[in-house]
Amino acid sequence: MFRGFLKKRWYFYVLGIVALIIIDLLQLFVPKVISKAVNTLRVVKSVDEIKVFVYSILGLALGMLVGRFWWRYFIMGSSRFFDYEAKRFLFDKILSLDMYFFDKHRSGDIMAYFTNDVSMVERMLGIGVVQLTDALFMTFTTVFFMASSTNWRLTLTALSPLPGIILISSTFGRLIFKRSRKVQDVYSDLSGFTEETIDGIRVIKSFSILPKIEQIFSEKAKEHFKATISLIRVWGIMWPLIHFVGTLAYFLALTVGGPMVVKGTVSLGDFIAFNSYIGMLIWPLTAYGMVMNVIQQGRASLQRLNELLSIEPLVKEPENPQPLKRIEEIRVQGLTFRYPNTDREVLKSVDFEVKKGQFVGIVGTVGSGKSTLVKLISKLYPVERGRIFINGIDINDLNSKDIRRLISYVPQETFLFSTSVTENVAFAMSTFDFEKVREMVKLAAVEEDVEKFPNKYDTVVGQRGVMLSGGQKQRLTIARALMRKADVYIFDDCLSAVDPETEEEIIRTLREKMRGTTMIIITHRLKVLQNADVIYVFDDGRIIEKGTHFELIQKDGLYARMFKKQLVAEMGDVL
Repeated sequence: MFRGFLKKRWYFYVLGIVALIIIDLLQLFVPKVISKAVNTLRVVKSVDEIKVFVYSILGLALGMLVGRFWWRYFIMGSSRFFDYEAKRFLFDKILSLDMYFFDKHRSGDIMAYFTNDVSMVERMLGIGVVQLTDALFMTFTTVFFMASSTNWRLTLTALSPLPGIILISSTFGRLIFKRSRKVQDVYSDLSGFTEETIDGIRVIKSFSILPKIEQIFSEKAKEHFKATISLIRVWGIMWPLIHFVGTLAYFLALTVGGPMVVKGTVSLGDFIAFNSYIGMLIWPLTAYGMVMNVIQQGRASLQRLNELLSIEPLVKEPENPQPLKRIEEIRVQGLTFRYPNTDREVLKSVDFEVKKGQFVGIVGTVGSGKSTLVKLISKLYPVERGRIFINGIDINDLNSKDIRRLISYVPQETFLFSTSVTENVAFAMSTFDFEKVREMVKLAAVEEDVEKFPNKYDTVVGQRGVMLSGGQKQRLTIARALMRKADVYIFDDCLSAVDPETEEEIIRTLREKMRGTTMIIITHRLKVLQNADVIYVFDDGRIIEKGTHFELIQKDGLYARMFKKQLVAEMGDVL
């Protein structure tokens, strides 16, 4: 990313630096003009004789005005372009990563890359380049102009503290780099916790744990404060030291140069110009310390960005993927899976089969691997031990986009965007018919609720659907999945917040309206699976039973016990 940016914009930086150097040169000629004007004033006989100096200074000022526009345009404009390119590049990179990355990183941590790290690199490429150019060019050129105004003895005496600036900047620069990285890491953690707190504010309030959350936030904010103060302390020591060393030049200039003016060795105009150059030299010497800070912070952020960009998705795409037009069959053989960096096997030697048009149920104990199986079928995680075949083709030989284009998956976790009902339901569609939205909403048994909303289909549901009940959110996510014409629909326990009667009605309606379409339903309410073609029963990562509802009841195994337990619970509710 960084090298690609430099290849695109290097000539902008060259032009910007040239403009900056021209400005610096024009600025250095101003004391020269003033020196001649002062010396001329001692012998001038007419005001007209000094007009040339006035016009010269005005011309230099106009030249600097034009130059400043161009260096800002080329250098600062390029740094803004980096901000745009980097955020776009990062966004594309993050979208290309698989679910493991998002399981491992909080959204606040990811946002810190966009808000904090990109900004730090942008500063390095903008004001950092300007300060570095000024520090290097102005330092050496000013020394030359100072010597030409007076003599080398006075110049070398006044500038003898200069090596101290380099020593201070180099020493403190390393500390700044380490502490900048610490600040950015702590900031990422703080922003992640803040975002989680805002997202879960209703849960936090309902459990009355605000004091606990405030304490955790206070500790994280304090850690960020300490890291920032630690950085500021280093910067705060470095800055005055650089100023002190730079100001010593005035002391030495007056001590050595004053007697020279009195003796007539150096003219008054040249001595005034010399002191003006010292004033000009203070800035680049100070800028040297500042630019070290900017560069070290930029380096720390660039390192973080490169670490993110170096992450490769665990789900690899084949170089020459097999074409996939339809899904006729899904077959799983000996599938064993554990999530990356964990020891527990979530799935153990699983054999599973789905044929076109089947209604397949998946049930089992909590944490038995039901959801993991359908995620693997959707190629959200890599298949390493065992095989998954779609139409007889190994899933590793198929492109993820082709698979997901033909599978409409509704996960357990509902997610709605802070936009209207219509836009949420039609989210995956580039074009859509409003009547189809109404049809899918009706099919998901949420039409009656939507009609009661303040603005009906134009009602904004709030962030993550905060304005809706759990059941309403689940049914709208089902409507969104139904908008897509898919070969396989997977419903992963996505009706848990809906009452049993409504769930049965939705499943029955879907079966009637979508005959010939493959449906895989994960649920803990077994009554809705009585008409399933086949039911798989999971326990501790294994399929321990398989059959129709009535076959499994006759086996009197785990499924039968679960079903009887639910019947007893329902009878108790009735009584």
